[in-house]
Amino acid sequence: MPTETSVSGLLCRQLFDRDSFTYTYLIVDTTTNEGALIDPVMEQFDRDLQYIEELGIELLYVFETHAHADHITSAGLLRQKTGAKIVFSKAAGIEAIDIALENGDELRLGNYTIKALATPGHTSGCMSYYIDGKVFTGDTLLIRGCGRTDFQEGDAQMLYDNVSNKLFTLPDDTIVYPAHDYKGRTSSSIAEEKRWNPRLGGGQNASDFIEIMNNLNLDMPKKINEAVPANVGVGVDYNPRRYVYEDFSMSDLHTSWQQLSDNEVIIDNRRAEEFAEGHVPGSLNIPLGSESSRAEALKAYDKVYMYCRSGRRAQTALTNLSLLGLNNMVCVSHTGMPNWITAGYPVER
Repeated sequence: MPTETSVSGLLCRQLFDRDSFTYTYLIVDTTTNEGALIDPVMEQFDRDLQYIEELGIELLYVFETHAHADHITSAGLLRQKTGAKIVFSKAAGIEAIDIALENGDELRLGNYTIKALATPGHTSGCMSYYIDGKVFTGDTLLIRGCGRTDFQEGDAQMLYDNVSNKLFTLPDDTIVYPAHDYKGRTSSSIAEEKRWNPRLGGGQNASDFIEIMNNLNLDMPKKINEAVPANVGVGVDYNPRRYVYEDFSMSDLHTSWQQLSDNEVIIDNRRAEEFAEGHVPGSLNIPLGSESSRAEALKAYDKVYMYCRSGRRAQTALTNLSLLGLNNMVCVSHTGMPNWITAGYPVER
């Protein structure tokens, strides 16, 4: 069942997707019936559209807090169906949107003002939205937690600074509505998170926070290789196997290596010292974190094959490059160089 609050004419309906544990928010000025959706999920498109139609809402905006890695947005379909404008952080660099916001920008929703708070850190393009005593924080600030910072150009120091300086400076009674919760909690407050958030509250300093975030050792989101490329296109006409093949192995890479053309390239996303110890012959070393600077050069190839030691760094690099518009990539997502060596394939040093 949806959760809703209505204060002085502002309806806030909280909707939930069980598969991705994602909260979508429908906010409406009940005086003008102008509304907006925040972080809609593709699988819930029919549900959300039904609410909009039943309540007679004129949907003005679809807000995204960031390019999600765990679900595909329905923003593009909602725009097609309702004429709503898609709103994103300008820093996300996504072209298929209508309004690109920077920190402090404001949009009107009926008699209310929605203020954009740039809060990068979980990803480089995270944006929180404040309206009438409520802040929608995406994955930046969760209930007693925060989003990870180890992919999509995340940065722990940046996340700490933005939460401290932009979210924790909001009034203490501001209601916090996150994009996810995995324990059945629906909302919090700035006062609660300042006091009780184990990562960011209670006077936690930046160095301790960075140490925590750098040692989470989390698996990549299961849907990352579908979701991020699809969300770059706001969920319209996505092909979940366009960028990465879940079953593409080092054996498959060996076959591709044997037939490699001048318009194809193999990229090793490991550190330089790992690359020096042995790599796929002819591969180029672009360590994770430096791939964005090579994006333009990589766009010139018909196919870019990517690998690392276990698949995690290659998946992350692929995600970052897909955000920059590359659609010519194939990633070895679950194995890596040790498997190449074990198979007895040629190694260059």
